[in-house]
Amino acid sequence: MNMATNELIEQAMALPLADRVAIAEALWQSIDEGLPASTEQDAIEQAFRRDAELTSGQVESRTHEEVMKAARRALGCD
Repeated sequence: MNMATNELIEQAMALPLADRVAIAEALWQSIDEGLPASTEQDAIEQAFRRDAELTSGQVESRTHEEVMKAARRALGCD
């Protein structure tokens, strides 16, 4: 992350919880809008498929921290 991003994050983290939630929701919505549209049925089918993969041991689960670290690395932010 660059200096401006770090400063913005630091300022946002100093805000009251309600303001941080509002910012997080707005950011998430902006990310969601940039993704291809899928139907609710597609999401349900994907959730069942992923559950089956985890249950069978076909894939291993990762913590939120591991997923975020991989995402930052993929975006060149790490």
